[in-house]
Amino acid sequence: MRPLDEHDHEDFHGRAEEARDVAGMWKNNRLVVLHGGAGIGKTSLLCAGAAPSLRAEGADVLPIAHLAHRPPFPVAALAEYNPFRLAVLTAWYPRASPVHISELQIARFLRRNRRMDRFGEPLPLLGAIDGVEMLARRSDRHEQHRQRFLDDLATAMDQVPDLHLLLVVRDDALAEAVELGERLGQAPPAVYSLEPLKPEAAREIAAAPFPFARRSGAVIPEALVRELRTVRGSGVEQTTSRIQPVLLKLSLGSLWARLPGDTEIGAERLRAEVNVVLKHLCLQSLSTIAADHSLPVGSLLSWFRSVFGGPQGRAGVSAARACEGVPRAVVEAVQDSHLIRGRIRDGNLYYELLDPRLIEPIGQFDEGPVPSPYRPEPSARLRQAQRALSGGDFELARRHAEAAKRTCGEDDFRTCADATSFLGDIAYERGDLQTAVTRYREAAAIFEAIPDNAAVGWLLTGIGRILLMHDSKEAVQQLRGAASRLPHELSIQTALGRALWQSGRTRAAKAVLEDVLGRDSTNREALDVKRDVSGIAWK
Repeated sequence: MRPLDEHDHEDFHGRAEEARDVAGMWKNNRLVVLHGGAGIGKTSLLCAGAAPSLRAEGADVLPIAHLAHRPPFPVAALAEYNPFRLAVLTAWYPRASPVHISELQIARFLRRNRRMDRFGEPLPLLGAIDGVEMLARRSDRHEQHRQRFLDDLATAMDQVPDLHLLLVVRDDALAEAVELGERLGQAPPAVYSLEPLKPEAAREIAAAPFPFARRSGAVIPEALVRELRTVRGSGVEQTTSRIQPVLLKLSLGSLWARLPGDTEIGAERLRAEVNVVLKHLCLQSLSTIAADHSLPVGSLLSWFRSVFGGPQGRAGVSAARACEGVPRAVVEAVQDSHLIRGRIRDGNLYYELLDPRLIEPIGQFDEGPVPSPYRPEPSARLRQAQRALSGGDFELARRHAEAAKRTCGEDDFRTCADATSFLGDIAYERGDLQTAVTRYREAAAIFEAIPDNAAVGWLLTGIGRILLMHDSKEAVQQLRGAASRLPHELSIQTALGRALWQSGRTRAAKAVLEDVLGRDSTNREALDVKRDVSGIAWK
């Protein structure tokens, strides 16, 4: 189930108070940390609630960035590649070239793109970064990039004094996110905790898709909220004080599809319907995770039921206990699927069932078949590949991208080309340069058929930059092809200058570099190449 975005502002219900609170904190503090469990609605609150309301007041609110975001651009074409910078700035400024983004400091980029008020003064600038657990924790693969991005972000906070930054993070990474406040020069940050829905908020959300409820005397919204708050076990019923938004929305979607406009539903049938929905959520999520990680689905179901299906699942189990028998990546995938949530207790990580209302349907796992893995349409599958790569899982990213490419329709050339190019990115980041070149060439052929001349040019640039490492003569041919398609892109001309120099054509290389520096005397890559070519520092 996707989060709401700004286009869903009219459908945003039940969180008006929280949206006002977050909007107020965001515009009144330089740094805010918004935290909550997986599936609690952090992204929806920000995208469909707080951000639109601030824009309506005239604030300069940048699009919400997520650290798993990847633009459809071959990363090998970049002279400098930082996945954190690329994710954030291409989301904040979607029309900007990834090449230009990679070349500038964040502060300079922000200053170049300011909006002014009617008096010519810059408006306060509000930016948000989602998925900050990827930034807050040490990265085995991108630690140097992470450190550089944090330094760059800290410089921006210092040099752009009216930048207001909001970081969105899961509960289990809250401490690390708060520590970023000191790194960014804003310790301590303001902190906002997003909790599950209160019953009255849940009733407001539940009533929205059932406009017939009050007219016909039906009480489906009230009854559904009551049912989702009811936990049964050992002959005892308990009522929880709050409701998880993801469970409410899934149940609403099912009832909306099944019930005609004038139907009421009895308590027992409603209980059965909710159990069907929640059981399907659990089984299909676990079936999908098992397929993604090449695990027997029966083994994963047994693990989940034994660890989280009883009282210990409600109380919480240690991370070590949760990871017995399955890789840590699987536990994280279960959390991402909104079945469990991580919490820090006494400095240690524990996992607990997302909501105790799941206990009853978990006990019904043996009744009926296991649903097939969920496989979304190709563009959504490609986004899954991007998230997997951002999490460091090359093989899962490759499988998702291959599936996205394989399932594209006959006329869906662009998604097919994007998936093929992304497969080149995966190979490039793995260090498999031969496969990266093969994939980029395949993608270029598809883009040529669309036709998309710029995309072909950037793919040729990526191929040329890779070939610079071992075949400079062929790199010259690829980069000349790129330059003919994108003649005004200085980064391509600079790479061509380097290729010419490496292939022994020093005079041609100097001519190309002089032209680049004549158009941009501060071009850092061109200055570096010029120094290498000339053997002297370039002033």
